[in-house]
Amino acid sequence: MPVFDPFDTESVARRLLAFLQGQAGETVEIGPLRRFTVGFSWVTYGFAASWNEDGRRVSRDLVLRAGPPNGIFGPYRAAPEFTALRALEGSAARAPKAFWHCDDLAVLGAPFIICERVRGEAPIPWSRDGRVGFDEASRVSLGEQFLEALAALHNFDWRGTGIETIGGATRAADAVEAEIESWSARMRGWSARRYPMLDFAIAWFRAHAPRTSRISIVHGDYRIGNFLVAQGRITAILDWELVHLGDPLEDLGWICMQAWRGRSNFMCHLVTREELAEKYARLTGVEVDLAALRYWEAFGTFKLAVMHLAAAHSFETLGFNDMRMAGMAAQIPRMLLQVEAALEKAV
Repeated sequence: MPVFDPFDTESVARRLLAFLQGQAGETVEIGPLRRFTVGFSWVTYGFAASWNEDGRRVSRDLVLRAGPPNGIFGPYRAAPEFTALRALEGSAARAPKAFWHCDDLAVLGAPFIICERVRGEAPIPWSRDGRVGFDEASRVSLGEQFLEALAALHNFDWRGTGIETIGGATRAADAVEAEIESWSARMRGWSARRYPMLDFAIAWFRAHAPRTSRISIVHGDYRIGNFLVAQGRITAILDWELVHLGDPLEDLGWICMQAWRGRSNFMCHLVTREELAEKYARLTGVEVDLAALRYWEAFGTFKLAVMHLAAAHSFETLGFNDMRMAGMAAQIPRMLLQVEAALEKAV
């Protein structure tokens, strides 16, 4: 079984080439791997590849994303993300094209997925001024595009497709409890320590669960920072590792979290809460229950706190030597306060 060393790009490239030759033929050639520093979960590389296809030479700029065994969301699986991206290819959800994936650790030593490299820059969410470098016209335009892509995702007819296998709830009656149980189990797996605020939050979520009206594909991390912009257009929605079936309001609540807007009145620095509800309803034909939106915002804050526990676990226990994980671990007390504040607003 190969050991995955994210810094040993020559070894990763050698194993990757062997995999690609098995998929696309012996004519495959790849350039050097360049590791990107963005992303907190999967290790990401960019590389160029070429191969023969239907009698002609094809050249692509590609991205390799590998889930390290000791990473923040380990153990990883590439199949759900790959299945979702392939199903959504060409849709208005603006998912990047996925070419190959593998969950067999004997190949790279880590699950991985290979997608097209889409041009653009990712605006970062950590700003206090409410604009993140956007002028007003850009904010309005990108906000509209942001919600159009989300509406396309939530309106996608997933039944009878491979999406049925990605996990989550296929029945509306099960959606809320499925997410509570999923993230409770993750919390227990990532921290032996009990946090009273998080235990209280779980009990509150069960006692105040809203009714789910429909099941859709849920991105799971839909926010500023996870899309690319080029020449004023959103070119791709990124980071699909948390994709699942569930209540679409889960994505809307995630958008509203303080973590992605600081002190701004614009959710994800793009739209007000009222604009979010109104434009989403216009695009989907589904009215947004504002109380349910507050519920899912609180639940998202709980999820983010649990992710901070995962970061601490990966750094302290699993030896994932990424100082960003240590930085997240140091923020756990602040996250507990944010959970308390979000619950108070949801009451």
